[in-house]
Amino acid sequence: MCLGYPTGQEKGTYLALEIIGMDIYACQVKLKGEGGKLAINQYQYKIPQDLMSGDDFVVLIDYVVECVSDFLGRVGTQDLFVYPMACSLCFAIKQTALNNGRILSLGHGFSYPNGVGVDIVQLMHERMQIKGLPIKVVAITNDAVCVLLAHAYQHSSTRLGIIHSLGTNCAYYEAVSNVAKLQDPSFQQPNDRRSMIINTEWCNFGSSRRTLPCTWFDRKLDRESINPQYHVFEKMTTGIALGELVRNILIYLVDRDVLFGGESSETLNRQHGFDTSYMYVCEADDSDDLEDTRIVIEDMLNLSRSTLGDREIVRRVCQLVGMRASTLVGAAIAALVKHMVEHGIGFSDEDGYSICKFLCL
Repeated sequence: MCLGYPTGQEKGTYLALEIIGMDIYACQVKLKGEGGKLAINQYQYKIPQDLMSGDDFVVLIDYVVECVSDFLGRVGTQDLFVYPMACSLCFAIKQTALNNGRILSLGHGFSYPNGVGVDIVQLMHERMQIKGLPIKVVAITNDAVCVLLAHAYQHSSTRLGIIHSLGTNCAYYEAVSNVAKLQDPSFQQPNDRRSMIINTEWCNFGSSRRTLPCTWFDRKLDRESINPQYHVFEKMTTGIALGELVRNILIYLVDRDVLFGGESSETLNRQHGFDTSYMYVCEADDSDDLEDTRIVIEDMLNLSRSTLGDREIVRRVCQLVGMRASTLVGAAIAALVKHMVEHGIGFSDEDGYSICKFLCL
């Protein structure tokens, strides 16, 4: 829980670690104050494919720690100084304190059976101590909260942060007085005007299957994913799943002799064989013979031939899947902004701002 807003006057040197997909980002941030001035040193590491799965989760964490150690060697350290670090992880975590959380599921291509249930902060501390690193993990956060705070440090009217790429999430400022779980008299203050960040984890919206209109193709994708019944909204709207939704629909049409003369290919039959990036190519193809779509079908999917009718169907499927995704995300943003408007969050605050700025990555 974060109470209040950044002022832009905060100072200090901090470390940040982000794991997203197969990428590790190690970062040193020097906050200089003076209205949001800062300096950043950042380095990117790649997680090898053979470390995406295994029998011992510690192997992956040791690799992450090795990357952090390499990063400290690059930027240098001060003697007798323990660096506070915040971690943003792409795992589903049940967080019980600012610096405590157990992994519920790994997701994003990771598969370590003994990783579920792990106290990630405790494990990282143990492996960093073995490595002799002068680091203390002081917070587990996520990319949406990080985006919100980072932008608010330099733009004080920011109240909403959104991440939407391979995954999706949203964080926003809420009045403490509106949070039902914090109505205990011991926590409340007279005329309480404090605010706190709410991490919506909207990636998991719809997982109860009672709110979003899931199709047979959505349910199939979810069943075959590594985290069934988790992150349903994410699977309906983000780059990690949209291409697979299109592929499932195309296979369905092939099996009914509606597409490609009933013929498929090894690539199209393979899970995630239709990359999400192909969707943009097909959707943007406005040529008379849909030549770009033909290249995707015949060169990328290794199908022997395609008719103009086949290409029109593929383009239309991409458009429908993409349009639904954008509509769902737009509705989610609108619902949250509507809530903020109705409760006066960020639209008429004590600093005199009349609009709510938000950052979407």
